[in-house]
Amino acid sequence: MDQDKRETYSAAFHALLLLSIPWIVYLTEVVCAVKFTQFGLYPHEWKGLFGIITLPFLHEGFTHLMSNTPALFVLIFGLFLFYKQKTWTILLYLYLTSGLMTWLMGRTPSVHVGASGLVYALAAFHFVTGIIRKVPRQLAFSLLVAFLYGGFVWAFFPVLYKNTTVSWEGHLSGLLTGIAFAFYFRRSGPPPPEDPFWMEEETAGETEEMGGKNAPYNG
Repeated sequence: MDQDKRETYSAAFHALLLLSIPWIVYLTEVVCAVKFTQFGLYPHEWKGLFGIITLPFLHEGFTHLMSNTPALFVLIFGLFLFYKQKTWTILLYLYLTSGLMTWLMGRTPSVHVGASGLVYALAAFHFVTGIIRKVPRQLAFSLLVAFLYGGFVWAFFPVLYKNTTVSWEGHLSGLLTGIAFAFYFRRSGPPPPEDPFWMEEETAGETEEMGGKNAPYNG
């Protein structure tokens, strides 16, 4: 198996492994007839700080979890595919910072659950890094993210979610977090492609420096 296939399978495996956590939590709720949403994030309350950790793993129900699952898989897969050893660091920063910002920005009284904030953080991170780093594979992935999840932009307008339980604060927190860390980690990830002309330029320069020393003599 070549290197590219190994990296692809490894990224898919890690994405599925992380996705299994909210699904295990949800299935536990169903089987045991309990609800863990009480352990969600409570904005501006000290007890709610624990929710920064639990927030992405708790969901209101099957529909809520299913709506986040495909996006989480694609975005986490992309993170492992491009960032290798740096992935865990980047994921931790996005995860904790988006949660903390939701805690600071959220309305009270309310409780926030769901991985939407992390989804928005990952999507913004991928899109912005693809644009600013200009690595072809990352740029292609960022355009894929824009194509698949471009409609997410509407989730930042609170007026659209008046009298609903949707956490626009979590969405906005994720967006700002993803953009900020895209610039912070802009020197991480796959290197840009080599300039195909640099060897020719260097060779030409060396020939000029050598002058006529080793050049053929036409007498």
